[in-house]
Amino acid sequence: MSDDQVPDFNIRKSLSMVFATPLVVHDWPNSESHNAELQHLVLGKAADDAKNDITRSNAGGWQSAGNLSTRKEPCIETLRQRIEKLVTKLLQELIRDEGRDRSFRLLIDSWANVSRRGDYNVVHTHPNCMWSGVYYVTPGKPDPDVPYGGLLELLDPREAHNYIQIANTVMDARNFYENKPGRMLLWPSWVKHMVHPYVGEGVRISIAFNVNVVEDGR
Repeated sequence: MSDDQVPDFNIRKSLSMVFATPLVVHDWPNSESHNAELQHLVLGKAADDAKNDITRSNAGGWQSAGNLSTRKEPCIETLRQRIEKLVTKLLQELIRDEGRDRSFRLLIDSWANVSRRGDYNVVHTHPNCMWSGVYYVTPGKPDPDVPYGGLLELLDPREAHNYIQIANTVMDARNFYENKPGRMLLWPSWVKHMVHPYVGEGVRISIAFNVNVVEDGR
């Protein structure tokens, strides 16, 4: 068989990721003072509201009520602006060009999470919204000898993902994400996810959020 019948080619020109699940992992720079303000705010609120009995997906730990993003503190305003910018940039990548200008309004709900030794979040989704995400304030001091301790895991939505036989590809079925301060993740709200039990000293603080997108004129 000659080379002209089976020539070399650039696979990238022929490849598309159908049924792809978008995920954004962005590390915001210059977050040290911002996170310190958030930590002070969240721990103060947790101390004042230790018996709020709010339970979403958490097994142990403390969660604030929703609407955290409506507070007027500068650190919350910065967080809200970061969420808006991340979602807006993702929309710009995903929407189809209809030959006209399109504008969107974002409806954001958010709440704080405080986890200590043994606390975790069960497998769950976030209903009644389009996007979900998390922002990491502080990771605490996790035990390095405990695999996945306190880590977010996104679960593969494909029913037959166990058919994949080659490890360490972009099609892997298990994905874990480090609690890096200043890191923000964003994914479709229908993706199942969980947080493994936190084992270590100190506190793990994150802020979860949901975003609904409303297109103007529709």
